Amino acid sequence: MSMPAGSFVAPLHQRSLSAVYRFYDAFLFPIDDFTRPIASALEVSIPALRWNALRVEDDFTYRFSAITLTQPAPSGANLGVQVVATNGDYVSLAPILLTLPLALSSPPKRSDFLINQPLWPTVALRPPDSETAVRGQIRSPGALPVAGLKVEMWPGAALTPPAGTPFTRSDANGEFLFRFPLLKGAAGSSAPFHIRLNDGAIGILPASVPIVFGLMQIIQFDRT
Repeated sequence: MSMPAGSFVAPLHQRSLSAVYRFYDAFLFPIDDFTRPIASALEVSIPALRWNALRVEDDFTYRFSAITLTQPAPSGANLGVQVVATNGDYVSLAPILLTLPLALSSPPKRSDFLINQPLWPTVALRPPDSETAVRGQIRSPGALPVAGLKVEMWPGAALTPPAGTPFTRSDANGEFLFRFPLLKGAAGSSAPFHIRLNDGAIGILPASVPIVFGLMQIIQFDRT
């Protein structure tokens, strides 16, 4: 049956987009248009609002959208965003806070909603073949804490890391994964790498180790 001219049909369903997250490995920053986002399955939510993001497989984004036919989209300042990797291969080492609504252009643009967020790989991740990486474990002969220690590693003779050097943190077992995905070197050759804990506030032995390019090496360290 045709509708009379000028008639209005009220919508039965309406959703509004609030924010979109896309996650990248922290060791790939700074990112560009060619950087591949994390494809691992993630559960992304705002616990305070009991709001789960929808994963979109086409571009590995996680979208917070709400039914807004009868009520406005959720809002709030410094809302904590929780990210849980199903396989345990990534973790967030820094708070992720979201303030809604986002500031939008007029008219709104896609980039207004998109937030690129780093996550840190755990020892559960297997780096690609030919990538230089270190799977380390920090031990403590004196039973000092080994969990949650900030770890930095870098090549060269400098005794302090260059600006922009990434970091990670040790897990409950003192283990960590440090990736060098952009490091170039002849496969099989080696170079000295330095390591420090908590910006140098905690001693570690050895403080320098030879790392072979193109391999993932397993190395044990002792905090002092």
